[in-house]
Amino acid sequence: VGNGWVIFSYERTKENLQFIFAADSAPDNFYETLLCFNPEYQDQCIRMSQWNCSLPASTIIFIAIMIIIASFTSSTDSRRNYTTRRLVRVLMMQQKKDREDLLLSVFPKSVAKHMLEKQNSS
Repeated sequence: VGNGWVIFSYERTKENLQFIFAADSAPDNFYETLLCFNPEYQDQCIRMSQWNCSLPASTIIFIAIMIIIASFTSSTDSRRNYTTRRLVRVLMMQQKKDREDLLLSVFPKSVAKHMLEKQNSS
């Protein structure tokens, strides 16, 4: 297969332009009127044709890179949010346990259990 970008080479683009503008019914001065076949402008014409041919491929590559960056950013944010929620859940459980221990240490066991049941039901 070779190099995939060979289709955008100077020589290949020049051949393609000659093929596109080749016409059996063209008048004799047809090629002279085209800037692409004027030796003074031929190089610019070929470079512009290369740019026009490579623009869609470049655009697709650029969009793919942007999608990858957006996916990575979204994935990182999701992981960070999950970790934060998990940490908050663990801290809330620890706080609840500390609260229960405090109630059990201050009040008699039956009163503390009644208060905890009342708190959990509301």
